[in-house]
Amino acid sequence: MFKDAMKIERLLEGLQKNKDWKPFPGIEERDRWKAAAEDPDLEIPVEAIIAVADTLLDEQVDPLTGTMYMNFMTNGDRVFYEENYFRRRYELSHLVIAECLTAKGTYLPKIIDYLWEILGEISWCVPAHNFAGQHDMVMFKQANPWKEDDPLPVPGDDYLDLFACETAATLAETCYLLKHSLLETVPSLYHRIHGEIDRRTLQLLEGPKLYGWYLGRNNWTAWCAHNLLLAACYTVEDEQRLVSLALKLMVPMQRFFDTIEPSGACIEGPGYWVVSAGRLAGFVSLVEDRFGIDLKVRENEKFRHFGEHILPLNIGGDLFVNFADGSLKLDLDQGLLSRYAGLIGSEQLASLVSDDIDRLAARKRANPGRARGRNDYARQFLVHLTRLLFWTPENRNAAPRICEKSVWLADMQMMIARSDERPGTGLMLGAIAGSNDPEVNHHSHNDVGHFSVYLDGEPMIIDLGQGAYSRSTFTETRYDMWHISSKGHNVPSINGQLQYAGEGAAARDVIYERDGTSSILSLDASPAYFKTPGAVRIQREIIFSHETAEIRINDDISLREDLRAFELPLHVSDREIAVQEDGSCLIAGEKRTLVVAPDNLRIKGVEPIEITDPRHLEVWGSRVFRILFEADDLARASFGLKIKVQ
Repeated sequence: MFKDAMKIERLLEGLQKNKDWKPFPGIEERDRWKAAAEDPDLEIPVEAIIAVADTLLDEQVDPLTGTMYMNFMTNGDRVFYEENYFRRRYELSHLVIAECLTAKGTYLPKIIDYLWEILGEISWCVPAHNFAGQHDMVMFKQANPWKEDDPLPVPGDDYLDLFACETAATLAETCYLLKHSLLETVPSLYHRIHGEIDRRTLQLLEGPKLYGWYLGRNNWTAWCAHNLLLAACYTVEDEQRLVSLALKLMVPMQRFFDTIEPSGACIEGPGYWVVSAGRLAGFVSLVEDRFGIDLKVRENEKFRHFGEHILPLNIGGDLFVNFADGSLKLDLDQGLLSRYAGLIGSEQLASLVSDDIDRLAARKRANPGRARGRNDYARQFLVHLTRLLFWTPENRNAAPRICEKSVWLADMQMMIARSDERPGTGLMLGAIAGSNDPEVNHHSHNDVGHFSVYLDGEPMIIDLGQGAYSRSTFTETRYDMWHISSKGHNVPSINGQLQYAGEGAAARDVIYERDGTSSILSLDASPAYFKTPGAVRIQREIIFSHETAEIRINDDISLREDLRAFELPLHVSDREIAVQEDGSCLIAGEKRTLVVAPDNLRIKGVEPIEITDPRHLEVWGSRVFRILFEADDLARASFGLKIKVQ
């Protein structure tokens, strides 16, 4: 995609032609800001942004102390430091847009305080990314020369991570939007910010050190590259230097694009797709608009597929089929994804984004204060708010979405099946064959053969998904966590054996079929249970009937030893569950009920599971349930569930 753009003369020529590049209006351009403030399509977002900014006028900037930074290395906690770190940037972003919308100087003193505090941070790199060996994306980070487990960062050796790059972009866009006001009141601060962006990020990019995201393996590449190119476009006046920076960033971005499967599937999960796709669109826009290079993205089939990958995964509203480190509830990067929709001419993606805008803004307007544990900070930094106001209105009148009833995402071995083409209506199934190899996906869970069921947009039989990240999340103990192990998924244990993680732990003989009335996924999960499965088979067949809105789960077991135990858990969201005399159970939805009838299985117990993980609490509430089925007749070695709507 970017290979044709990697030509110095073309980039320099484009800069010359676009000397007056102004992606957004500065605060002094009152007509355009007034138009945004009065746009009926932006009424709720504008009110929400100002509501957040108003709550901050009498608040103090959250502290970030040395001992807070130390928490990650001393006890593995990421949240304590990151909560205040992210909130600083979230709140600064809302203050900046509120000041641009009103231009009365109301928010400027508070903006200056936030800028001062962020400039005073010892490191812009979050603790989880600033120590050697703590995360696979910091693979080139050097160990502390004085003490391996020193809980504070080495002076002058900050890592160029996601949020150092994000901070640079946020500050650069602040200076761009408020240039008139800052130069009029505090020019020293304006120039200091430019100097710190250069010292803390752009000079590091130009230096000899290597960063894991250069390899182009996942969302880090697009996220970092977009933020750095944006910061450079705003702050670098030397055209040759700007071209040099752009060329250096296009190399990992081309690697990243090369890793995307032809189908556009994002194996990291929907939450990581949101970042990857949005930032890819942002990077493409910078290359085209700032450097005058036509990347011909509308003609690029893989680019289109990647942009529309999220559509079949939408359950309804802000809920998405989650697997691995995915989260059920997602806030979209609205402005960036709206631009993606425009780049590929996708009415369906535009409609999904449009639906998300007022929903998120209404939630924020109703609760604009400083409640801790909010999960929308990173989706609401300045890069997103500016583009929300100026990139989404063009796509607000997209046609309502229609979902395909059967979708097979071959590259990630996932089947999506529905009884109704309208999102949020009817019975819906998400099922995955997949792999437990972290080299295939470093966000993987032990979930080969897992399935989730939704009814009228409600998650019924579930995947807990992403928990709160800690120091142990990406270490060798990752798969000991119950929600990551196969114990936390809707897959069996066989003779007490759970699935393992590692090379070869993947489904085999995977077949997807659509026969007109049914969608069928079949797989052998035995390599995920036994490192040398040989003639062993753990055959799972998942059948969705589109005509009758029924699901069948069939497990057939063939071992070299006697089958002594077979247990199958179903994890269910917090709702009423009733066990019937015939051994079936009823799972109550808001309007209708899901009936689960076992075949050669009996219910061993229905267990409430108390939720303590902060991320799971946000999504699932204080508890979920586990319905545990066990074998009725082990000699048959064939077990099943029939799931239908009542």
